[in-house]
Formats: sequence, structure tokens, C-alpha cells
Amino acid sequence: MPRNRGGLSSGPDKQRGQALLFVTVAALVMLLAMLTMFSMGQLTTEKMKLQNTADAAAYSAAVAQARDYNFTAYLNRGMIANDVAVAQLVGLASWGRNYYDTFHTLTNRVDSNYSWVLRGPLYPLWSVSHGVAKGASSGLKTAFEGAARTFVPLLLGINIGFANAEKIYHYGTALTVAQTLGVDDRFNSILQGTVGFDLSAITNYIRFGNTYNVIRLNDPSASLSLLGVAGYAYNTYQWANFTSDRNPLGPWGSERVDNSFTERYCGSGWLSFGSDWICRLPNSLGGRSWSYRTHTQIDTITHPADDGTFDGPKKDRMSGVVMATTDDFTKDRSKNWWLPMLVDPILLVGPAGYAPMGWFLKMLFHDGSTKLADDRETNPLTGGARGRKADSWNHRWEASDSTNMLAIATIPICGIPFWGCINIPVMPLMSGGSGLLGDDASGKASAGPNSGDISKIFTALRTYRDVKDIAQATDTEHQNLSSPPLVVEVEKQTKTISTSATVTTNSSGGGNLGIGRTAGATDPAGCGVGSVGRNAPRVTAAFGSGNLDVGDGSAANCMRALAKAEAYFSRPANLYPRGDGLAEYGSLYSPYWQARLLPNSSAEQSASLILHGLTDFRSFGAGASSTASGMLDLAR
Repeated sequence: MPRNRGGLSSGPDKQRGQALLFVTVAALVMLLAMLTMFSMGQLTTEKMKLQNTADAAAYSAAVAQARDYNFTAYLNRGMIANDVAVAQLVGLASWGRNYYDTFHTLTNRVDSNYSWVLRGPLYPLWSVSHGVAKGASSGLKTAFEGAARTFVPLLLGINIGFANAEKIYHYGTALTVAQTLGVDDRFNSILQGTVGFDLSAITNYIRFGNTYNVIRLNDPSASLSLLGVAGYAYNTYQWANFTSDRNPLGPWGSERVDNSFTERYCGSGWLSFGSDWICRLPNSLGGRSWSYRTHTQIDTITHPADDGTFDGPKKDRMSGVVMATTDDFTKDRSKNWWLPMLVDPILLVGPAGYAPMGWFLKMLFHDGSTKLADDRETNPLTGGARGRKADSWNHRWEASDSTNMLAIATIPICGIPFWGCINIPVMPLMSGGSGLLGDDASGKASAGPNSGDISKIFTALRTYRDVKDIAQATDTEHQNLSSPPLVVEVEKQTKTISTSATVTTNSSGGGNLGIGRTAGATDPAGCGVGSVGRNAPRVTAAFGSGNLDVGDGSAANCMRALAKAEAYFSRPANLYPRGDGLAEYGSLYSPYWQARLLPNSSAEQSASLILHGLTDFRSFGAGASSTASGMLDLAR
């Protein structure tokens, strides 16, 4: 049958142009997908950068705190080294004085009082070395005293400087952390937004601009959030209470417990008079007279309780560390002096007929030590111990040396047939007390206020910094292994992020593609209380205006990142092992403080989400409750 050339045909060549609508819609969807992917990629990248910024800020702040602890530990070690040097110098001064007194007083007195005792053939064993020692004693005494008088005040003064440097650096660390986080910048923006007062001229001068602001250095568009400011304030409070100034001098009169105590007081002393006491009190003429008073009539003095800064009894950490660091010469130099020494066995056999007394043995025994003064007072009322004296508890270094001399002379026994006489060493002579050789040689030296003869300027020990909790550590308590953690939240406005729809152009970021935005559109500010999030407009027509505006979907046009870090104590056993093999807990004696990042807790994450949601509460519509409005007003 022939084809109908003039009729309509349903062939492919008659369906041109029908795919244009499908291609246009598909292209629009693909373009929207591409714009969304681009914007999501930009937001994701900026979110990672912002998280890195928060981590860097938190870690840097923790490093500053760890450096504060390590700086204090190094200065504490320096003070301990100086204290040990002072103890040695005081001990050398005492030893030098004793050495001089031994050979200029004790031995001279013995030689003078017992000049009639025979000096046997081996007596040069004593006389030669004695002459050398006597000649050296003058120079040693002068040198040791001079060194002690010169360097003891200097070292104690350096320790005072170290103690002050600890305080300055410690409180300066709070400023360093604030500079690291840009706290002043955030505080100024809050103040300027609430009362309109701009403190930037002052804060820029204090923090040297953004030179040390780790947040700004990592991301010029980011800053500390309101939660970050609160985290800094809370951490600063905890951090300030983690360490404290410790007082090793101790409260006067208290050596058993750190409590207040009351004592009966009498001006000059007591005399017992039957069941009562006679107390010597000032009279109206300015002198003192004796008056009768019963126990209940006596004035009392109440001594204050420990204010928490005293190391106190059984907790005297600084003095314990210092004494443990001193050498044997300082702690106990009670050793025999082997030169000069005489042992003359030749005298045991005397000449025929007559044998006078002779020196068989001459020997010196030395005792000495250096310690922190712990003088006690006696309660005149009860006669019992009242406690340490006011200037005693670690106020003074005291050194005491004494030398005791033992000499044995021979007694001749004659009339022995075919022999004559023999000398028997049976006459021991000793110095000290009621000894026949007189008093021992002595030497004393001290350094401390009022009564110190080497130095009267500074106390032996002084205030220093340590952890506040100085109780004995256990497996579960008082370990001080970590400083209070610091929570940091960083925020930035999404208009500074180059998404497809951003129209803002600024030096800190932000592109100007403006795809889908109307002419003259502006990017709203974000991160403020009540800021409404800029979402993508609702599509009402296939080719309507603004369909390519994908928005950013962030709450309050703001992006935030949360981080947490802390300073912690850890002594690497493989690098710095302890000699005793024990674990070491946190203190400000060892510089093993480090910094680390920590995961944020559920409570911290919840607080961040809640505060972030509150700033965008108005975006939920005009029907927000009055409670929410009140919360927004309170936040303002």
C-alpha cells in the first residue's frame, strides 16, 4: 500500500525540542547540587580550620601554664641549691673557728699545763703536723669567715629575688593566657556592644595588639566566644587555687598542730606563792613590780590559727628537701681528726734507774653539724614545752663544732729485777666538762635575723610557691597530677567564609560570588544574641528569583568550635629515672609539667549547643515564648 506523504507522521523527526525543559530542570538541579557541594566544602574546610584554631589556642594556653609550673620548679631548685650552699658556708665558718680554737687554745693549753710530760722519740709525729695545722688554721678561719660573710647574704638575697620572680611570673601567666586567647578583645567587644564604651586603645596596649593572640594568628576572622570567656574565667579561678605561696617558717609556738592556742601571759616571769602565782607586771612609773594574781586573773594571748600557707608540722616540705640535699659535711661532720696524731710505743721501755712520764698518745675527736634552728621555749606557768621560739622555725641556720682531745701519758714502774723501769700508758687525760685538759675547743656560726652572726638580714628559708594540696599523696588522693583544665570555644561569622552566596568582601576572608543573591544584598552579622540564621529561600517557582541562593544553614550565622587542654605532671621514667624507683607525683619541685589536649565532656558540649541555640532562638519564629525573650534580655 503506498505511503501517505501529506499526512501527519509520529516519527522521531517530528519530536524536536521536547527535551529542552527536562535538560533545563536537570541543569538547574545539577547547578544547585554543585553550589551546595561547593558551599558545604567551604564550610567544612573552615570548620576544620576553626577546630584547629580552638585546639591551638587551648594547647598554647596550657603550655603557658605548664611553663609557669616549670619556671617555679626551676627557681625552687635554685633556692634549694642556694640554701644548701648557705648551710655549707655557715658550717665551714663554724668548722674554721673550731679548727683555729683547737690549735691556738686547746693544744696550747695542754702543752703549757703539761710541759713536764716527756716528749718521746716519736713526738715529731705530733709536733710537725700540729705546726702545719696551727699555721693553716689562721688562714682557714679568715677565708671561711670571709666567704660566709660575703656570700651568705648574697645567696639569701638571691633567694628573695627568686621568690618574688615566682610570684611575678605566676600572675603574669594569667595575662599571658588572656593574650593567647584574646580575652581582652572579646571583653571589649562585649562591653562596646552593651554600653558603647570602647577600650581597644587600652587593651591593644596591654596585649601588644594581636602579636600573641593565637586565635587571631590562626584565623583573623575568629575570636573567643562568650562561653570561651566564661571558660577562661572559671579556669583562672581554679588555676589560682591550684598553687599557693607556702610559708616554711611556721606559726610561732605551734609544732604539734596547726591550730590557734591561748596561753597565760606574764611580763617577765612567774614566782610560785602557795596556790597562787606572783607575776611581775609593769607599774605606773614605767618599771616593773611584783603583784599577786591568781591563774584566772592572768592576761592571755591567743595565737592565730594556721592560715593555710604554713607548711606546718609533719608537712615541712621545703626544709625537708633542703636537709635531704645537704652533704655529709653539713649534716654530720663528727669524725676523728687523724692528723695530727701521736702514738709512741718506744716509750713503753724506759731507761734503767729512772723513767719520767711521757706522751704515749695524743688524738683529736671532732663533732659538728649544721641544722635549721629549732629552739624550744618553756612555759613558765607549767614548766612544760611551749613550742619553738618565734625566730626559730627555719629562720636561722645554726652550725656548731667542738673538738675533744684525748691524751694518754705513761707512768713509770721501776724496781723490776734485771730490767729497771717500764712505762705503762695508764693515765688518760681528756678535755671537756671536768676533764683534766680543760674545755673542748669550740666553734659556732649562725645566719638568720636578729641573732645571726654571719648574716642578720634574711631568714634561712623564705616563702615559695608549691601546689596548694601538700598532704601526703596516696594511690587515690593528693596526687596533683594535672592542673585544672581549660575549656576554649572559638567562633567566627559565616559571612567571612567564601560560600557561593556570600557577597561580603573583606581582608579577613569572604568571597563575593553572590550567586542567587539580589542586587544590593548584604550578609547579616552573626554570633550575636538574637541573630537570625540566613537560610536558603523557599522555592516558589521553577525559574523564580533567588533559587540559586543555597544559604549556609548555620545558627545565628555563626560557626563555633570547642576544645579543652590541661597542664599535667609526668616524670619520664626512661629519661629521668628516680634512684629509689618510686613514682613521683605532681609538685613544684620537679620541672616535668607538660601540656595536652583533652576530649570535651558531654556537659561542655551540651553547654555549647544550648548557648549556640539561644543566640538563634528568634529564628524559630515570632511565637517564641516570653521565657525565651527574658533569657535573651538577660544575655544582653
